[in-house]
Amino acid sequence: MSNLAPAINSAVKIIELLASEKDVIGISEIARRCDINKNMVFRIMNSLEEEGWVYSDENAKYRLSLRPFQITSRVLHQISLNNLAVPFVRELWKKTGESTYFGILKNDEVLYISHFDSVQNLRVAGTLGGTYPIYCTGPGKAALAFMDDEYIERYLANAPFPKHTEHTLSTKEEILAELELIRQRGYSLDNEEYSPGILCVCAPVFDADGCVVGAVGCSASTVYCKNDDIYKLHGEAVIETARKISQSMGYTYRT
Repeated sequence: MSNLAPAINSAVKIIELLASEKDVIGISEIARRCDINKNMVFRIMNSLEEEGWVYSDENAKYRLSLRPFQITSRVLHQISLNNLAVPFVRELWKKTGESTYFGILKNDEVLYISHFDSVQNLRVAGTLGGTYPIYCTGPGKAALAFMDDEYIERYLANAPFPKHTEHTLSTKEEILAELELIRQRGYSLDNEEYSPGILCVCAPVFDADGCVVGAVGCSASTVYCKNDDIYKLHGEAVIETARKISQSMGYTYRT
């Protein structure tokens, strides 16, 4: 026996349809496009109009009111990006025991707005509120790869960048090739590119509009993890965490 409520499922479909429409729409059209019985649509529309979620014109055609947007704006006001991310980053930290974090791009740097320290004896340094280069860090590269072309071009106009280690990718050509690889596989790696002995695996986080808002990641010392092992050990958990944060922001992954 299903635990779902068909009327609520139908109401959600109708609200989503109305939200995507620029013009008013009638009962028959709603029923056809949502694949819902006309009688059910009629009852749902009466209920939504009674509650102020829709309004109808003289031709009995409907448009969504501002009521749902007023409600969602309250939610968006109350929940910051950091508040959304922290529970998921904490969950990742519990799974891995390594340094975990969520970073955003700000003023052409990566800003950590969430960070949990490693539980290992030899800990990977990281600071809540700390800023780091974009081009040679895991979260920086993961986010940069999915920024728009205009931002990437402007940012890379400053190349070549300083090399922090012998592994740092510093030229425009090297970084562009790396960004394409990240887009293909959906995650980034930092193989001692920013700090010697530090490895990272990170994945991008997207908002409801499909825009990248930052990246979640995990860092480990080469004392406990070799270059080829960071993804094998923690990659799937990092990607799943990024998906959860993105979905909580309203992003829908295409299957």
